[in-house]
Amino acid sequence: MNELLILYKEAKPLIEAVFDFLESRLGRLVLTITILMLATLVNRLMHWRLAVQKDTLPGNNVRATWVRRRNMVWVGAVLLVLALWSNQITGFLLSLAAIGGALLIVSKEFILCLWGALTISLNKSLRIGSTLEFGAYTGQLVNTGFVSFELAEIGPSKKQTGRILQIPNSLIFSTPLKVLSAYGAYGIHLIDFHFDRHVNIPLAEELVLTLANEAGHAWIQDAEKHFSQLEKDYFVDLPKAKPEVFWTSMDEKCLRMTLRLACALDRRGQLEKSIVRHFWVEYLAQHPPLGAAAGAADVKPTIVSPG
Repeated sequence: MNELLILYKEAKPLIEAVFDFLESRLGRLVLTITILMLATLVNRLMHWRLAVQKDTLPGNNVRATWVRRRNMVWVGAVLLVLALWSNQITGFLLSLAAIGGALLIVSKEFILCLWGALTISLNKSLRIGSTLEFGAYTGQLVNTGFVSFELAEIGPSKKQTGRILQIPNSLIFSTPLKVLSAYGAYGIHLIDFHFDRHVNIPLAEELVLTLANEAGHAWIQDAEKHFSQLEKDYFVDLPKAKPEVFWTSMDEKCLRMTLRLACALDRRGQLEKSIVRHFWVEYLAQHPPLGAAAGAADVKPTIVSPG
């Protein structure tokens, strides 16, 4: 015991010197850099560990776990840094009290971004891997942050384009955000067909419904059970999974036929491509355009004289 007391007395000046250094601005700067380096190191270690385990976890779960843990580490690091510099920050804020209103206006977008980040994190339907439609853009949510979120863009063909859309969180308060994967593994997909006023409506309906039922026979029953379970769990009325057709008059010369059916989210592009291609090939074969028929009737054989 006496040896410990002697050791403490000998080390006390060194300990006090270390604490005095850490209380200085230079010491706090060193601690700040150390905290940021440790946060970076922890994130790299977590990334490495998840990379090792990715074969045993679904892709979206790995990505969601990584984003959640990374954000938690950086939130903790920022809170430690703020606590470390609290005295200076408090004095700085008090010195800016006279122009607080101006600062509030200038930092409006930043505050909205932080509030949007909180909204996204609390919304259960906005998870990593969710398919979203944001204004004119569609994509899969791959990353969330304090200032912006990222979408892996999905083009008109319903396939990823290889581009990443970085969207400020503040825009979710001014731009409608559609969650296309709100129903889980299955979603409602719409396919539009446009016709002139000479369309054969019964033929078009029968043909498109036949193609839709053939293309979706493997999952329509499962989707119907899935939607029924969601209706019981959330007390909502959802569309039927069975294909349906709706007609809309665009103007006096154009009609629009909309096919609505349920399908797996990752098969929308393949399904639409198959149905549209086969529909137009078979429909035009059975109901050719009037101009084409008239043109065929006006064609006369041409006699080529020998030599």
